[in-house]
Amino acid sequence: MTPTRSTRRTLLSAVVASTLVVLVGACGSTRSATSATSATTATSGVGYEAGTQTVSWDVDGTTRTAVLVVPANLTGPAPLVIGYHGHGGNGAAFDKKMDIEGRWPEAIVVYPDGLVGHQGKTDPEGVKTGWQQVADDEGGRDLRFFDTMMADLHAKLPIDADRVFVVGHSNGSAFTSLLLNVRGDQIAATANLSAQPGRLLDTDPVRSMFMGMGEQDPIVPYANQKQSIPLAEAKLGVDPATATVDGYLRIETAPGNLELATYVHPAGHEVPDAVPPLVVAFFQRHSLADARP
Repeated sequence: MTPTRSTRRTLLSAVVASTLVVLVGACGSTRSATSATSATTATSGVGYEAGTQTVSWDVDGTTRTAVLVVPANLTGPAPLVIGYHGHGGNGAAFDKKMDIEGRWPEAIVVYPDGLVGHQGKTDPEGVKTGWQQVADDEGGRDLRFFDTMMADLHAKLPIDADRVFVVGHSNGSAFTSLLLNVRGDQIAATANLSAQPGRLLDTDPVRSMFMGMGEQDPIVPYANQKQSIPLAEAKLGVDPATATVDGYLRIETAPGNLELATYVHPAGHEVPDAVPPLVVAFFQRHSLADARP
């Protein structure tokens, strides 16, 4: 039977309505599954575009942001380096200082942004950005941020799980120490700049460490920071007698490709220009596979 005009109109309306339902449902599911957005390109839920971009995640109802740098022509598992700025800083400024991606173009690099609230030595009211210092500090907000960020990056980028590295400066270094202590199964090596892990070393997993400290540091006194060196030597089982020294850099090694690199310089709290390339070279020497029996 040949359909009448009214029948054809009814069928067409049903098809359009069904199509709209499918499209709306698909858009809704995409929105809920995509936990990060880019300031330069929208994320597709299957990866991030190459280049430098600002990304954000919802963590317990709070928007957390970071600068993410994805290498061009990324085809296989790549190292991931996470850089935590100091108190009052931000990811973009720490990116400018460290330029890890410029020194290691094959690496995926992320520079997260801290939140206000942490009361630091130079910020007793907690009005500047910063990071929690212990596991239950600030309600554990930054540990949850790390977990959310890592889950998303692993889902969307080809990260080499054996080559995840963390570097931090000052308050960001203290958070780096906390991460190694409570999320160490995900971290291959750390670099602490202008603040050291101290007694956290007692319960840390055994990982290679880079420690940078200034003898004239007015914020975190050198007398306090240097106490972590013998603790780290004992933790890693290095032999100080076999140390090699190149300027301010001292490297001590132990079996299993373990390394303690210390950079003790005559300046203050800021990161010397010589340190970022040394940190990158240190990371390039290590892998989480080294820590496995």
